[in-house]
Amino acid sequence: MKGGTIESVETMRQGIREHGRLLLRWTALGMWVLLGLAPPARASSAMTELSAGGDVFTWTLMGDVELRRDETFLTLGYTGARLGSDADLSHLLSAGVDQALSEHWLLSGVLTVGLPRVSSTVLVPERPLRNLPALVARTGNLSQGVLLSAMYDSAGFSNVEYGVDVGLGLTRYALDRQVVARDRQGVEVITQRKDPLWVTRASVGGRLLLFDRWELGLRGGLWLYSGDPLRAGQFTPEEVRAAGEHYLSEVSDRDLLLNYERLLPDLGAILGGRMMDAATGFPSAPTLFDLKPSVTYRVSEVVRGQLSYGYIHYVPGQGYAHVLATRWTFRAGDSWRFWGTLSLQSDHLEGEEPWRSGLLSVGSEYSF
Repeated sequence: MKGGTIESVETMRQGIREHGRLLLRWTALGMWVLLGLAPPARASSAMTELSAGGDVFTWTLMGDVELRRDETFLTLGYTGARLGSDADLSHLLSAGVDQALSEHWLLSGVLTVGLPRVSSTVLVPERPLRNLPALVARTGNLSQGVLLSAMYDSAGFSNVEYGVDVGLGLTRYALDRQVVARDRQGVEVITQRKDPLWVTRASVGGRLLLFDRWELGLRGGLWLYSGDPLRAGQFTPEEVRAAGEHYLSEVSDRDLLLNYERLLPDLGAILGGRMMDAATGFPSAPTLFDLKPSVTYRVSEVVRGQLSYGYIHYVPGQGYAHVLATRWTFRAGDSWRFWGTLSLQSDHLEGEEPWRSGLLSVGSEYSF
């Protein structure tokens, strides 16, 4: 049964893109207004960071303001990411509150919203001479998440100080997909399905500060999924066969499957559990657990350097990755802070040759 038109589908996709760009502008404006309205006696800051590697990049803008002196802070954030040269830009908004219970304890809560995102892949082009429509696979996703964490810091002035933190995050992904046949007459939905997927991440971290110059750190995280993250949001063989029935004499199921594989890297990146970060790496598949030791040395009051190693273990059957990173931070007076991070990642996916990639992040923060 046909409904809608080709123009209506493209209009919807264009509307989502415009909606994302508009929210980016209003999020940035809202943060600057929030910071601008903060009383001068209260602390505020604005931070921006750009990460890039190969054909992927992310851009983050964050701002926070002190609501109650040395006790309560409000944070707003935006992250835009392009996870491949053919992928559409994705948008993630966040809002959080930090509450200091004492000079040692800090509680934090963050809400995140991933804006709706739609991608289309032409499986078979239209053949007007044979009166055959084009087959198009469309995938969509959006997410909502919450992260709660508690941090303890010894907050002393001895030669040896320490801090620990624990966190628990829960994210719901709404993954939908459909195959449509479209031509100049209109659009026919052949298959359509929605898959919800819940992702839980538990994390723990610790740091040891030695003689006000050395800092040793160790962090780890564990991911749990409500379903198989390798299948969620992906087309089933039955859906492939249903699409193939429109081209029984024109294209084989194998040809269709090869085209479907173009969609999988994008979905894998979405379910990787986090946005790209040069210090922690960019997961090539859904993560099961990770571990990251680090060592930081304060060269002077102005320069601080860090060296870290990260191990990422993907879900069973997908392999693992190593990430070696260095991060350098420079402070210009009491207000400006700049940093740069460079990392090398080596992915070892089962059944494939190891491949290596590099990531670079640059950022700055202004406090006032």
